[in-house]
Amino acid sequence: MRIIPQSAGIAVLFLSASALAQQPLAFPMRSQSPAQTSIDTAMCYSYANQHTGVNMARQSQAPEKPTTTKPAVVHQVAVAAPLPSAIAPGSAPVAASMVEASGTPKPGVAADARAAAHASSTSADAPMPALPPPEPPMVQYWRSYSECMTDRGYMVR
Repeated sequence: MRIIPQSAGIAVLFLSASALAQQPLAFPMRSQSPAQTSIDTAMCYSYANQHTGVNMARQSQAPEKPTTTKPAVVHQVAVAAPLPSAIAPGSAPVAASMVEASGTPKPGVAADARAAAHASSTSADAPMPALPPPEPPMVQYWRSYSECMTDRGYMVR
């Protein structure tokens, strides 16, 4: 009979524990039987698979390492919006709001239009922030599984 070395057994134990460490623990809150718990677990695995498209047999269980990417440099050209100079039929709503029904300009509206044009031109000068990295597929999978188990009366950690 062949005996497995103790160090190999310990290594296998740690590897299997690290793979299961990402799976959330579900505790029955409504006195579900062990048979009902296993049925609910299987149903929630199926639910998570359908809603996320993650196949656990093919998806790596190891956490993904964060990738460091340099932010893309975006060159933007600021173009100031033209200020309305005359009110003409069919002109922009800002220009139309400058004149009351009597035909006299409203006080302060032209200054507001100039301030809005200035604010839009200065905001175009600032670079856009980088988008967050996409969420790993296993995070989506376990979130979907956790929601399903919570809906079935389990406390999920």
